[in-house]
Amino acid sequence: MVDKFIGRKTELAALQEKFDSKGFHMAVIYGRRRLGKTALINEFIRLNDVKAISFVALERTEKELLEMMGNTVLTELAPELLDVVHFESFDKIFDFLAHYAKNEKIIFVIDEYPYLAQQCKYMNSLLQKYIDHQWKETQMFFIICGSLVSFMRDDVLSKNAPLHGRSSIELKLRPFDYLETADFVPKFSNEDKAIVYGLTGGVAKYLEQFDDSKSLDTNIIKNFFSNTGYFTEEQVKTVITGEKSSPTTYNSIISAIANGHTKHNEIATASGIDDISYSLKVLQESELIEKRFSSGKPYYVITDGMLYFWFKYVSKAASLINAGRGDEYYNRIVKKDLHNFMGKVFENIAKQYVFMNMCTDKIPAFITDITDYQTSYKDEKGNIRQVEIDIVGKNEKSVELAAECKFRNEKFDKDELESFLNKVNYLPAKNVFLILFSLSGFTEYVQAHSKDILLVDINDMYS
Repeated sequence: MVDKFIGRKTELAALQEKFDSKGFHMAVIYGRRRLGKTALINEFIRLNDVKAISFVALERTEKELLEMMGNTVLTELAPELLDVVHFESFDKIFDFLAHYAKNEKIIFVIDEYPYLAQQCKYMNSLLQKYIDHQWKETQMFFIICGSLVSFMRDDVLSKNAPLHGRSSIELKLRPFDYLETADFVPKFSNEDKAIVYGLTGGVAKYLEQFDDSKSLDTNIIKNFFSNTGYFTEEQVKTVITGEKSSPTTYNSIISAIANGHTKHNEIATASGIDDISYSLKVLQESELIEKRFSSGKPYYVITDGMLYFWFKYVSKAASLINAGRGDEYYNRIVKKDLHNFMGKVFENIAKQYVFMNMCTDKIPAFITDITDYQTSYKDEKGNIRQVEIDIVGKNEKSVELAAECKFRNEKFDKDELESFLNKVNYLPAKNVFLILFSLSGFTEYVQAHSKDILLVDINDMYS
């Protein structure tokens, strides 16, 4: 379990740079739930010795929100006035803040801003007025934070929004990468760190549930396969549905993708839903799934590692978990399949490694995009043969890099090397930079016959 703030050094530095400059500044921080936006703001406040008002909007009436914000402001700036002053409008609160921040640096945060703006339809325009006039000459550092990504993008940041162009800095938080994730479980082996990344997708709140003083198996059983674990069905429903209607539809779509139905028609058939186009769009906007292309054909992947794991394994064990026998299911069914689960995850980690190390002595190639690669050909007997390469790196349209990934206990061997080299021949490019990624390393044969190939094992990836 983690009891200290981890990561987000780039974001903290960017906020601090603006904070250290004089005058009024506005920051917009957004991203899907559970990524640690509020924790980032709290750490930023902790690092700066000024008065800070942190108001969290809830789904309440306008009257309640007004009273809640007024009390939050007075509690921090003038507690002696709590039972004396009652703000009649948000204008009065904002006037009070303007007066206070005229000569003193303060931080004013509205967290979960979409709830406030949706209840008070005039809020965007009201804030625009204060930012352009009353707050312009103050020393206020104003932060708007929200988890409804589509609202923050369309109603706060878009060129048609009243607040467009007012922010000094805009931060979209994303899940931690695989190296940042490792900082949450430093005592784990590199293999276990990679699996934790697979189980959490680098989401801060999920990572906080893991205790590296206990074994990985113990953590997985406690969090996923126990009826007192964090990742319950209700928790999963909250992650998926959020503000959405028809939660059953979204659950069914996620379940279909997790179980290998990744194309549009496959998802529709598996879920039993005729029209899934709108629901797929909503899940993409929520950043829970992603639309990708392979050889020009679209397919969908789950971007939230926890959801992928839960629907692939945990949901099928619901009866056993409720009966207190979830540990048996994990030990008999899931544990032996973890390396299969990690196949696509390991490819994702490898992609991150490529981007982190491109244009260096390790990987001299310049890469703008990474995909997988699929094609087919006819053999000498006229049979159709499929060619699949795990990772293909491109500079615009030019193929510059190809890689194969193996997450298993056996070392990368001769047959796999020869198979990979044969597949590379079907790429529409020559002199491609080649990489082999392997959890368990490489046989002596592979090492001896890979003079022009970069060999990367799990320890290299975490060094």
